[in-house]
Amino acid sequence: MDRWFKWDIVVASRIKELQSRFKDNNIDSFLVTSIKNIFYLTGFTGDSGILFISPRKAELITDYRFQGEIVQRVKDADVCLTKKNYIEKLSTQRLIKRRSRVGFESKYVTYNLYWKLRKKLDWLKFKGLDSFIEDLRIRKSEKEIENIKKACEIGDKAFHEILNYIKVGVREIEIGAELEYRMRKAGGEKPSFDTIVASGYRSSIPHGVASNKKLKNREFITIDFGTIYNHYHSDMTRTVFLGSPSDKDKKLYETVYNAQKLAREAVKEDIELRKVDKIARDYIKKSGFGDYFPHSLGHGVGLDIHESPSLSYKSNEIGKEGMVFTIEPGIYLPDYQGVRIEDTVALQNGNIVTLTNSKRELIAL
Repeated sequence: MDRWFKWDIVVASRIKELQSRFKDNNIDSFLVTSIKNIFYLTGFTGDSGILFISPRKAELITDYRFQGEIVQRVKDADVCLTKKNYIEKLSTQRLIKRRSRVGFESKYVTYNLYWKLRKKLDWLKFKGLDSFIEDLRIRKSEKEIENIKKACEIGDKAFHEILNYIKVGVREIEIGAELEYRMRKAGGEKPSFDTIVASGYRSSIPHGVASNKKLKNREFITIDFGTIYNHYHSDMTRTVFLGSPSDKDKKLYETVYNAQKLAREAVKEDIELRKVDKIARDYIKKSGFGDYFPHSLGHGVGLDIHESPSLSYKSNEIGKEGMVFTIEPGIYLPDYQGVRIEDTVALQNGNIVTLTNSKRELIAL
């Protein structure tokens, strides 16, 4: 038998905002299948379920694995614990009117799931929407920014602690493991992504995940890492040098350092984000390294490590209050070495707030 948990619903601002957009998107209701988006809307921390939002209420369908504290924390939605298939259970709910148009998350609904919906709910019309909820997530609340800031502080602490661990002969994978251990010890839930530790010639690979390569003298070591705190990610990159850098190495680092500094100083509310990318890119080009900055300047950070907004020459987005994103120029010289410096920043009260605060100047160990 199904079990229901019901409350007197006062629709939260996030769900209410979605409902207010139904008409403009030509839908009558919306089906949420992304677990991260279900968490964003309701606080549900289980790893399986679907959320159906009608014009006046929201209903979460999940199973008995999540009874107790997890379900009790859910807000602004009725919860049905069922032993049935979620789609089968949804098909019996009276809140779905016949011949209505149901929006769904086209990014997350597989081809197989789509046809199950069509088969079980054949009296409905379906419309895929690409970023219906992500458009809300782009601007973070103060609480969300606090969680990201805490994740960044954990990363800063762990990075400072491992500097003495970086020595000739240590393997990249050992540095990554030590960094991840220290982030967990400081309160991080798990790494935001596979930690990047790339030394020497491997630092010229933008995403050189830690390998068994041993560190050598007179090498750059690029360390790109993050952790998750209360579901929210951090992201930071620092590039350090082992030994005494040459003039070429100093120029390479200083170019990235100055480009990153110029970009951070340019961020403000209402700026076109592609202009921030251009500032960093133009400086690197004028310094003679224009062909060696192959990626965009940054990306949004939140419940996902990569989300909107995008800081690239293609971006049409404008800096707005509550946005959180990275600024991470890099130069990667083939068959030589590379440098990247990355910070996570937020727009608050019209100005930039840098959430990662480890030393940016060149660290020579």
